[in-house]
Amino acid sequence: MKNKSLLICLFLFLLSCEPDDICLSSTEDTPKLILGFYDHITGELKEVNNLKIQGLSNEEIYIYQNLDSIGIPLKNSENLTVYTLTKDFNENTPSSGNEDKIYFNYDYNWNYISRACGFITTYDIQDLIIESDADNWILNAELININIIDEKNIHVKIFH
Repeated sequence: MKNKSLLICLFLFLLSCEPDDICLSSTEDTPKLILGFYDHITGELKEVNNLKIQGLSNEEIYIYQNLDSIGIPLKNSENLTVYTLTKDFNENTPSSGNEDKIYFNYDYNWNYISRACGFITTYDIQDLIIESDADNWILNAELININIIDEKNIHVKIFH
């Protein structure tokens, strides 16, 4: 009889769960900003060799590899995120490569999903600034999609 009571209690507990108590893995997360790297002459996607991406005032290196596009996170409690993008970086020579700094200015919106999933943040890019130096490898940038609501398409084209 005790086992039967336990089963009934367990069954009632499971029935009392609401769909809001479970966050499915298919629920979208806060989207990253998708950067595409393009040849400044042909306009075609072009890999950046040995790219290192690092947030300003952040010791952790976000990425280090050859690639032609990448998703990077934006801060969801500030209106500015700054990254250094270093082309031709060599981890054996930390001061190697050509480093450019890029500033992303945006508005952010918190969107409530559910009690279990919490909030996701979407962004509206206002502008981006490439800091000029003596040897910029980033020649130009173009905002393609200012509304960052998913990771399906490139949001920013970077020409090099």
